[in-house]
Amino acid sequence: MQSIVEQNVTTAGVGLMFAGAVGPVFFSVDANFTWNKPELLDEAVPVRVTGIRFGHSHVFKNRPDRNIAIWVGGFFMETGSNTSGQLKLKDALPSADGVKRDEIVNNYYQWYNNEASIPQKVIADQILTPIVERLADADGEAVIKYGLDKQVQQKWNGIIGAQYQANKSWMFRTELGVLGNRKSVLLSLNYRFLL
Repeated sequence: MQSIVEQNVTTAGVGLMFAGAVGPVFFSVDANFTWNKPELLDEAVPVRVTGIRFGHSHVFKNRPDRNIAIWVGGFFMETGSNTSGQLKLKDALPSADGVKRDEIVNNYYQWYNNEASIPQKVIADQILTPIVERLADADGEAVIKYGLDKQVQQKWNGIIGAQYQANKSWMFRTELGVLGNRKSVLLSLNYRFLL
């Protein structure tokens, strides 16, 4: 079964960056905090992202405004773990006429009566049966309240990156998330306004 729920999300955030150099090695630490509030959630979900990078920049002798920088680092991401909200049954199930609801209820009772083992029935009686009973009695205006305890599977991953600065205004940058289970690719073309 597939269900699509559309909702608006409001996001607010703030970011900080600290950068410097020790000899030929540059470093940067950036931290970004956002609060994302989908309209169907009770509270905003906080997200914290931190990046740490160490690298070296090679300046072309004949063109001091041109350089190539290479860096390595780490990327940390953490989200708020508890999410709760509510939505109407007719918004969660694609069929507003009750056909899909009846199909779910019938499939559950068929499984329960014909296939479920005794240990499965004990657990189902505590968790699933009350939900299915309410679903069977519900009309499309019934409200489903839900809660999730979620975590990022792996908070840290490694990154490598490079930047080519063609002149003081134009730069091309790429960065790859390469270690860990969270892979990422960043490609950007940047223009610097010189005042």
